[in-house]
Amino acid sequence: MINFNLEIKRLCLVVAATSIYILGVAYFLVPAGLLTGGITGFSIIIRMFLAKADFNMNLGLMVFILNVPILIIGLRGVSRKFFYYTMISIILQAVLLGFFTGTELMLGGDLLANAIIGGMLVGAGSGIALKSGASLGGMDVLSQFLSLRKKTSVGLINLTANGVLLAISILFFEPDVALYTLLGYITMNIIVDKVHTGYKRVKVEIITATGEEVKAKLLSSYEHGITMYDAVGAYTGDAKTVLTMVTQSHEVYDVKRSVLSVDEHAFITITPVRHLNGKFNQIIIK
Repeated sequence: MINFNLEIKRLCLVVAATSIYILGVAYFLVPAGLLTGGITGFSIIIRMFLAKADFNMNLGLMVFILNVPILIIGLRGVSRKFFYYTMISIILQAVLLGFFTGTELMLGGDLLANAIIGGMLVGAGSGIALKSGASLGGMDVLSQFLSLRKKTSVGLINLTANGVLLAISILFFEPDVALYTLLGYITMNIIVDKVHTGYKRVKVEIITATGEEVKAKLLSSYEHGITMYDAVGAYTGDAKTVLTMVTQSHEVYDVKRSVLSVDEHAFITITPVRHLNGKFNQIIIK
């Protein structure tokens, strides 16, 4: 059953995230001659080369064209809901970039400030979109797809793609463009990591007096194994059950809500998993 309030909230978050992202790209990075990451970065480079050949192409249209094959991959390889919200974001990007790309530097000739603020806005937009269960398209979709298929890190895939962009900027543009583009990348990735942690794994430990009920709720909702053992409260002497499961960061809030719907007094701790050995079922963002 569709939760319309949740979907409306998610749609609003995607629109807000896309707007923040475009603000960073269109009014800070592009006017400063800097690059952003992913498909938008490749679009900017292609547009620059076309401009040298006296062929001016709308940046929004270029972003849309390059995202079409990525969207097809997203439809086939990720989830349909993830795809639909990402498609909305890409269409909105194309429209906003097509009409609102700035031509003057917002902060004058200060490339440092433009790189940092632009990177912060791009990172915030990307992180909010991912956290809401969508993406801004391009490498976000491709990295989610490859992460699931190749069991590798989303961050590593994005780092590789952005490394290619940076190499191109070093080879074909002024050294300061490459330097400030790198600074923008670093700022963007820091913000994304703070807002959204991708497919990172975490351990959830639950101490509850209703162990069987909590177990049944979790097993019916999540495709992860659970370890259970009995315990006794040292202060009260009451019998407790401890449930431990490893899940993904984007599932944590739902897991917590599921547990509390069964036992509102459950004691829950969440810790990051640095290393995992054994079978783990990685779930796509719904």
